[in-house]
Amino acid sequence: MTQRYAILREADCQVDLDQAAQILSPLLGMARAEVQQALHDRPGMLAWDLSPEIARDAAKQLILAGMPCRTVREDHLIAVPDAPRNTVRSATFEEAHFVFRSAEWEGHVPWENIRLLDIVQEVKAATELVNDVPSHLGSDPRSNRHKVRRTRFDVNVFLEIVCAEPVLRMRIDRSLFNYKSTGLKMHTNREMNFRALCIALNMRCQAALMGPGFHWIANGNNSHHASGNTRKKFENFATWLLTVDA
Repeated sequence: MTQRYAILREADCQVDLDQAAQILSPLLGMARAEVQQALHDRPGMLAWDLSPEIARDAAKQLILAGMPCRTVREDHLIAVPDAPRNTVRSATFEEAHFVFRSAEWEGHVPWENIRLLDIVQEVKAATELVNDVPSHLGSDPRSNRHKVRRTRFDVNVFLEIVCAEPVLRMRIDRSLFNYKSTGLKMHTNREMNFRALCIALNMRCQAALMGPGFHWIANGNNSHHASGNTRKKFENFATWLLTVDA
């Protein structure tokens, strides 16, 4: 069976989305606009499921265009684990370890083993029926004649922690975490406590890379404001990091 390959950018590569799409489009058999849109969600791994010949040709053209990259056999990729079913609910900061607990498991990891910190947003849409007339006029609750459908968007915010040796993925739900467990100074609202937790973690594992979502709040943005850092984008970035850092 022919091995399949992926193309990964090098750490110092700045991808020109338009130029990369122009190169990859004929090789992938996709429209240029489609490839360019896909690259928005591929901050590390640019393409995969490629034959050796196509992977080599694509990598060569990208390198010649000033975008350093490499080809990697897909069975050599170190994929970030699936999102854990249970998020971390509490944690303590020991001198040498990060100690974490969820509803079903607990453990500890040396600070130097934490390789990536990132903030991921998951948006869920829900449709509901609402009155389309002013509330003070009232409406017959037995009829939907005066009701319209409205879509509500719920945003869940997660701090993603990726470790190496062994490869481990932990998630902290901004809304469900017990911030008092850390011993950090408590603030007046959840956003400030979440931000303080992120800063404290980053200070203790300074060798860890900050992902795009983490940079977003580090620049002063509220974690609930749309950052564009989706779960798909994070998992691409994390797999890229674990593989090139191996």
